[in-house]
Amino acid sequence: MLRRLYLNKLEMYVDRNVVKIITGVRRSGKTTLIRQFIEELKESNIPDERIFYVNFEGVLYSYFNKSSDLRDMMLSFVESVNGEHCYIFLDELQRVEGWEEVIAEMLNLCDCDIYVSSSNASLLRGDFAKKLDYRYVKIDVYPLTFSEYLEMTAGEPGHYAEEGSEQLSRKELFDDYLRRGFMPGAYTGCTADNEEFIKDYLRNVYNTILLKDVVQCNKLRDISHLDKIMEYILSHTGETFSPKSLRDHVKAQGVTISVDTVYSFLDALTGSYLIRKVPRYDIKADRELETHEKYYICDTAMRNAVMGDEGASYESMIETALCLELLARGFKLYVGKNNQSQIDFMGVKGDDRTYLNCCATVDDKDVAKKKFGSLVRIRDNYFKMVLSTDSETKINKGGIINYPITEFMAQG
Repeated sequence: MLRRLYLNKLEMYVDRNVVKIITGVRRSGKTTLIRQFIEELKESNIPDERIFYVNFEGVLYSYFNKSSDLRDMMLSFVESVNGEHCYIFLDELQRVEGWEEVIAEMLNLCDCDIYVSSSNASLLRGDFAKKLDYRYVKIDVYPLTFSEYLEMTAGEPGHYAEEGSEQLSRKELFDDYLRRGFMPGAYTGCTADNEEFIKDYLRNVYNTILLKDVVQCNKLRDISHLDKIMEYILSHTGETFSPKSLRDHVKAQGVTISVDTVYSFLDALTGSYLIRKVPRYDIKADRELETHEKYYICDTAMRNAVMGDEGASYESMIETALCLELLARGFKLYVGKNNQSQIDFMGVKGDDRTYLNCCATVDDKDVAKKKFGSLVRIRDNYFKMVLSTDSETKINKGGIINYPITEFMAQG
């Protein structure tokens, strides 16, 4: 399946004198995206010899971790094409120290189009932007959205109309998406029946992220409480909490850590893209708040595979999927606070805002009162909507629309 959303972004910046930085959680499809883009270049008559690809986590190049190694490698390739315009792809470049100076030098001296990728935010630390003279664009790659899931599984039984069998409803497909999760590798070569295989795969991905992109990348030493921190985060998906409450949870289990240590671990975890932080925003005061944010894991199935029988609630899984969807659509996300009311997501694009609440159903009167009421009480003219798995569109007395989340997310 082509990751068209991201390929379009790469095509937008092709042959422009900026570094294309591709980021995203490990196994979200960055390498596959690069390979797809390389194939597009070849189809546009770019010869193989003018395309250079290196994966710095591969066996052959895993020991290339110095800027001098990177410089020699790139110069050797540029010389081999006799100065012709070329395309350079550097996968998992965060392993190379001082990469920014080398890339900036290549942009200035050579006729090349440069693409780099990273599975953690360490690539973007420090004054990298200044060293690149601000000539870069960042493209965030996320795990599969619901529309991509529908495309990837279109050939599976029940996903299309076939003689002698019933096609799954959009709601049933959405539930399957939440259960099987968002990681592309959980669908490649497997079907919905390979549940144990998928769980093992997701647990392995989770442990690899913790080891490579959290512990090793941040050179963490005392990691005895990392599992306890993640256990708390995964148990409180969709809930606001403070680092102090997380510290108290760890302390109750016999491990004493400081709030500063909790902050450093949260930074390392969000830097790996394993979890996403959504801060709170005071709508009335029009300012971002510094405490009690929400954290969402990158994949609902990974969360359930790690936590075993302690599955997340259906509502928190819906919220996690919506968080991913909105981020993939380019929204900057906040948890909205309006006096005592809370809005699940306030999405910001430029000067525009969108307020969204989500739930399983609005047929429950208490749920409907909470989800619609918090939006009605916002006194501005930005778009507001409740998303639920109900199949019909409804409008409450305050004029707020309840729209099927399956249709919203299927639109991509």
